[in-house]
Amino acid sequence: MSVSSLPPFYDMPFTDDGGHLTTDAQLYMDQTFQTLDVVVEFFNLGVQMPQFTNAQIVVIAQQSTVPLGTMWYDTTNNKLVVKTKAILPWIETITSV
Repeated sequence: MSVSSLPPFYDMPFTDDGGHLTTDAQLYMDQTFQTLDVVVEFFNLGVQMPQFTNAQIVVIAQQSTVPLGTMWYDTTNNKLVVKTKAILPWIETITSV
C-alpha cells in the first residue's frame, strides 16, 4: 500500500469574509484529510512491510540511499528482516524468542 504525501502548505486566504473556507482552503483540507484517512486505515488494518525475495532484499539493502532500520518481509524465508549495517552483512532476521 502506498500513502501519498500531504500537500505542501502555502500562504493562502483560509476563510472568506463570512468565515467559510475559501476554495483553495477547501481543496487543501480535502487533500489533507484524504491522505490522513489512508494513514488511519493503514494502521487500523495492521502495518504491512514491503515484500521481496531474499535476493531482492540483498540488492536493495546495498543501496546507500536505504537507511539503517528499513524493514522488509522476506518471502523466501517467511521472516521479517531489517537493514542494520552499511557493510556486509546488510540485513539481519527478526526472530522471536
